[in-house]
Amino acid sequence: MNEKKEGVYIISVAARLTGVHPRTLRIYEEEGLLNPCRTQGNIRLYCERDIKKVTYIRYLTQEEGVNLAGVKIILNLMDRLGELDF
Repeated sequence: MNEKKEGVYIISVAARLTGVHPRTLRIYEEEGLLNPCRTQGNIRLYCERDIKKVTYIRYLTQEEGVNLAGVKIILNLMDRLGELDF
């Protein structure tokens, strides 16, 4: 995955696009599930890959009943298998 990660959405826009509260995005970051880019002023910027990842996290938690610890394991395994397509 050599694609350049370039954030374009501020947290309020990313939250609206994914249907979550901005605090949820901060929690995902605190849990190590997301790593948005930061501006020099330390403002989070989310890229399209982050948006897709949040959508998948929401699917796992809301549709499949997986907790955040489980989500972290799933994402790590998918990454190791090279199947993470976000």
